[in-house]
Amino acid sequence: MEEVRKVTETVLALIVIIVIWEYGTGFAGIAEYILPVPSVIALKFWQTLSIQVYHLSITAATTVIGLALSLVIGVLLALSVIYIKPVKAIILPFLAAFNSIPKIAIAPLFVIWFGLDVESKILLAFLLGLFPVFVNSVTGLGEIEPDILDLAKLAGGTELRIFSKVRLMNAVPYITDAVKVAFPLALVGSIVGEFIGGNRGVGYLILSGQFNLDTPLVFACLLSITLFTTIAIGVVVLLERILLKWRPSRRKR
Repeated sequence: MEEVRKVTETVLALIVIIVIWEYGTGFAGIAEYILPVPSVIALKFWQTLSIQVYHLSITAATTVIGLALSLVIGVLLALSVIYIKPVKAIILPFLAAFNSIPKIAIAPLFVIWFGLDVESKILLAFLLGLFPVFVNSVTGLGEIEPDILDLAKLAGGTELRIFSKVRLMNAVPYITDAVKVAFPLALVGSIVGEFIGGNRGVGYLILSGQFNLDTPLVFACLLSITLFTTIAIGVVVLLERILLKWRPSRRKR
């Protein structure tokens, strides 16, 4: 009942905002090319639905591939930090320094090196999603009570079984939380790559709307991005509920 109440409150608040937006912009005399009303945005969204699906599918592909690379490389780097102690002194400062560099600032270099095709977008998505995955993986794999590890060893557990039954199980919630953060970042990387150099994707479509002063198209693209992100995060939450039923917080009381 509590979840239903929260959803109802959210929907009601959204309806109020849309109504105020729909009638408030006209009352305030705001031009449509500056801030179109929701009905105009919805109409543009419907009219350009097939085009947006095409461009969004390209952006989604680069985002998912980049995020998958972030997961694989991030977890592998975390494992190397946990199991190979000398590596920690090398990887942690390097990643911290690299993460401090705005990826948008080096995005033009990727376009120069890898061209205008999908490679530069995938690399940007990968780099933006890597750090949260790595940090959460290190936390989940490393921050385990020593008593639990000692008990697993006393029970005859090998390093492989301790990893699969203790460390990995402890890290899964951290990794799923990292995906929730890394996915929007990876999406930003793909879109920024399309802004800088590309002729396909949602970023390209947004730039087209900007150059033509087609503000409803820009808002329609933002709507499609929001829907895509919401659905993707919802899938992650659903998988999290399935995979983490063993956690006490997930059990029904």
